[in-house]
Order: sequence, then C-alpha cells, then structure tokens
Amino acid sequence: MFGKKTVAAEPSKTYTLTEEEGPWLILAGNFAGPEGKLQADKLVQELRSDYDLAAFIYSETFDFSGRVADLQTGTKNVRYANPQAYESFSVLVGEFDTVNHPDIERTLATIKAATPKAFNMKGQENGPLSAVKKLHRQLLGQKSDGPKGPMANAFVTRNPLLPEDFFQQPEVDSFVMGMNKDVEYSLLDNPGKFTVVVCTFEGLSALVDGKNDRDFTPSADRLNEYARKANKMVTKLREQGVEAYEFHDRRRSLVAVGSFDNLGVQNVNGGFQYDPAILDTMQRYSAGDTIVRTPTGQLGLKAEHVDGIPYDLSPKPIAVPKKSKRSLYTATMDALGR
Repeated sequence: MFGKKTVAAEPSKTYTLTEEEGPWLILAGNFAGPEGKLQADKLVQELRSDYDLAAFIYSETFDFSGRVADLQTGTKNVRYANPQAYESFSVLVGEFDTVNHPDIERTLATIKAATPKAFNMKGQENGPLSAVKKLHRQLLGQKSDGPKGPMANAFVTRNPLLPEDFFQQPEVDSFVMGMNKDVEYSLLDNPGKFTVVVCTFEGLSALVDGKNDRDFTPSADRLNEYARKANKMVTKLREQGVEAYEFHDRRRSLVAVGSFDNLGVQNVNGGFQYDPAILDTMQRYSAGDTIVRTPTGQLGLKAEHVDGIPYDLSPKPIAVPKKSKRSLYTATMDALGR
C-alpha cells in the first residue's frame, strides 16, 4: 500500500510457471534458443525486482524438421519450408484469478510502457522467432519496437498448463456475493484452490433464439428452484459426511465436492493429468452410464443420484471462486445504499 515490495526476486532462483500461478496471465515476451533462455531469465528478474510484477517462464519445444501429412492426399510426404527445431521461452506475468481481474488493465499498461534492459541483449535478431515478430509488427503497422516499448504487444492469455475445463470458474461480483451471502455451505467459503462441480442446475424450459441466448435471463421462479435443489443436495451430502458446497449466480446453481490445493500436472505428451484425488472425486460423483431394464421392460439409464437428484454425467474441476477486493468493496457500498 505504501510502496513496499511484495514480489520476491532472488537472482539465483528460476521462476518457472506452474498450474498454481493463476488461470490468467499476461504474455510479456517470447524468446528462443540458448540465448533466449538467458534473456527470458533476465526479463523475469527485471520485472520482479524493478516493476514488482510476478513474472514466470514457460518453456515449450517446437520441431518443424520432419515430414507432415499432405492436406490433399493425407500422406506424410511434405516437408516444412523452413525446417528447424528449437525451444521457446515465454515470459508471463500475472496470477490473475479471472480475466476481469481489476488489476489486469493497470498491469498490462505498465508492461507495455516498460523498457527492461533484457531487450538490449543480443542473440534474437535472427533467431527462430524473428520472422514471426517481424510479420507481427508489419501487420500492426509498427516500427521495430512498437510505439511504447519492447513489450507493447503484450496481451492477456490463459495459463497454458491448465486444461480447457478449468476456465469455467464462476465469476463473483457484488450481486453474486449477495446471492450467496446467507448460504451455510457456500462455495465462496471453500478453503481450497480447486473443487469439483458434481451437479449443475441450469437450462431453459423453452427454445430461444441462439443469438440472443447470452441476454436471456431465467425467471426468478426458475432460479429459486435451482437454488432449492442445490441446497437439498448439499444438505443430504453433508449428512453423509461429504464436503459439499453450493453456489448461485444469475443463470444457474452449482453443487461442488471437495477442496484441493493441487489440480494436476502436465504429462510428457503435452496433455494434462488431474491429481488422483480430483480424478477420484470426478469418477465417484458421476451420474454413470449403467443401463438397466425398467419395470415396463424398457431399457433405461440408471443414474447415480442424491435424494432423486442425479449428478452430472461428467463432473468438472474448477478453480474455487474467491471474493475479490473489488467485489467486497462494491458489496459494502451497495449495502450502504451507494
């Protein structure tokens, strides 16, 4: 608050990106090759020590030296025009829990205007990424370093280590906070970083124009019914000793199970492997796909349920929604009749 440094910057430490750094980050720069690794390390240290920004390195290997399938014949007889293999090092800044985080725009402006000394290092002028960067500048009509600084083209992006499903994290504002204020087992009070959504109450009773679906708001009666069912399920699960939570927003209600500090790890094939505890929860609380014969002789799906309310077919892990400083402030102002 009074200018005190908050981000660690140890010269001997490499700050490597992990899945726990946050789902949303700002891509500040890309480098390649051995010199690129040194330049990325220096940029991370500068962003941390001089600008007090939490910066990390994400590395990825690219190989364009082999053959690829011909788009017309499907046979592997085509080579890349410029065959090469290299390791890329991206510098990302962030730890933002939502794409609408109140600090994103301020941080993005700081990065775009910054002029770190790391960009004065030689070695990237004719590197693997030089052609891509040159084309990018031409498309944007910019000179060599852009109008503001060497990171003028920085932009917000997802954490590349997290799976697609993760980004379904509910957003919390003052109105949503009010909806969850008096909930006994609110998801907002979940102590973990991640949880698993096992039941989703949403949907419309009538067909609507797909183009206007985003603007369609379910009726109060429908939202109340969602909330009633979610609360009923959570209550039953809690009676069974299950760590269950509920969450409500403008369009739906969710039931989640568990609190986890680790989401999983990136595997050697580039995919994502969920933590065993999360994977077990996803499987345990799935509606299942067991086919049974009904009393009338027809075949039907036997869904796992709680007091007649079935689980989702495919439970999904999400980041636990948190009460941001902005939502807490606006909720207080609303309560005071701002």
